Amino acid sequence: MITFLQKYFILILNIFVISTIGIFYFLPLDFNIYYTDFPLKLFFRIIIGIVIIVSCIDIFFRWKTLVQNISPFRTFITILASFLICLYPYKYKMILGLGIVLLLLCLFYGIYKRTFYRPHPIMIAFFLLSFVKFLSILWSDNFSKSFHHIDYYCLFIMLPIVSCFYKVQKKELYPFIYISFIVFINLMTLNIASYIFLVKQYQKPLFSFLSLSKGYLGDISYIETMKWSVTLHQSMIGWGFLLVFVMGYWLWRENKQKWITTWHIIFYFTLLIMVSLIIQARVVILGIGIIMLVFLWVELMKRIKLKKKIIYTSFAALIILFLLPFLIIKKNNYFNDEIRNRMNIAAWNSFKESPVFGKGAGSEENVIIKAGYDFHTLHNDYLSTLVEQGLVGFVFILLFHLFVIYFGLKHKFLLGVYVLITFFLFNTTEGIMGSPICIPLFLFCLLPPEDTSCSSSEKELSLPSDIPT
Repeated sequence: MITFLQKYFILILNIFVISTIGIFYFLPLDFNIYYTDFPLKLFFRIIIGIVIIVSCIDIFFRWKTLVQNISPFRTFITILASFLICLYPYKYKMILGLGIVLLLLCLFYGIYKRTFYRPHPIMIAFFLLSFVKFLSILWSDNFSKSFHHIDYYCLFIMLPIVSCFYKVQKKELYPFIYISFIVFINLMTLNIASYIFLVKQYQKPLFSFLSLSKGYLGDISYIETMKWSVTLHQSMIGWGFLLVFVMGYWLWRENKQKWITTWHIIFYFTLLIMVSLIIQARVVILGIGIIMLVFLWVELMKRIKLKKKIIYTSFAALIILFLLPFLIIKKNNYFNDEIRNRMNIAAWNSFKESPVFGKGAGSEENVIIKAGYDFHTLHNDYLSTLVEQGLVGFVFILLFHLFVIYFGLKHKFLLGVYVLITFFLFNTTEGIMGSPICIPLFLFCLLPPEDTSCSSSEKELSLPSDIPT
């Protein structure tokens, strides 16, 4: 009985919380967190503290198995990396400083251990992309403005260097993913609880969020349900939840039932759908469907015996996958955004004027101003690269994507493929490339780990052994 409670502690607790607050919605009580003298911001800070405590209790139950055979210092690095992921939906700006600390710790540890790894093609492509981003300052029209526009890439010049001294071991991925998975279940429950309190306060139907309309709450903004977060951006919060879902799915397939059970995955998936509709994160609503297709594709590929068919069908599926978001956004009124369409057209016209090298760092702001809007970015990293660094920059970002997919399949390391596809979805609608959250994710999730031997079901998905590296 104790083992069962420990294994399903988070599930039982969160289901109990949601059920209790769901019953509260139907009770004729006047109390509501949105209508009290107690400061709302302080209330949510207290709740976040409780979320941390509850998460720590669950992690404590599994601590010995999670960090088994991992050295104390590497355990600390893994926990710090996972902590950065957990911070993202709450206060993403805090990640920058801690990301620098993470890189320095990895670098110093590698130097101390005298380890050196041959530069990986994935990181070489990423280094060249970052270098071209910096180099494009030279042909921009305003040096100081352009440097300020891409200064965050300083860290990403350093990331490929660090990867030559520190390589994540496969067993370190388990605590890295599990910790953030558990924390995010609690945060999504908090978001749903906030929603129930809000609709009760303003006498709205409990299932208003199913309407697929940004105005589903009338005069009240759905942003109110996210007041627990300092980030307060529905796409960023929702994308973070989606990202950890694909990571958790990989861990579930990798070590069935050991840490993340089928019930954990089902519960997380249910919460993810509800929260994405509540906060109207359209990129996540779209992304859930596409990610499900990716998981289905992987399962189908395991049943194809001819290796050549795996290669052909995989590349065909990837082409469809990359085109699908554009088609859905263009044809569907709910996902369509006229402002972004106009900015995209202006960006394409700018690219045609200087297709090879682009117009330099920061030039996307000029494109946006000419289109008649006041944004800092095009909310599309691929278009931004075409405008600022032209085809030269786009080739490197394309190589980066292709290398992640190729080496992920070659080494049977599907985590990198899942994470990359989630990045692709967000890069086409908001833009995440170069953000501090990339530091722990690229370091832990994109490069095949040291011990790439697979004892999981992913072992069945393989490429021909005669493909040259």
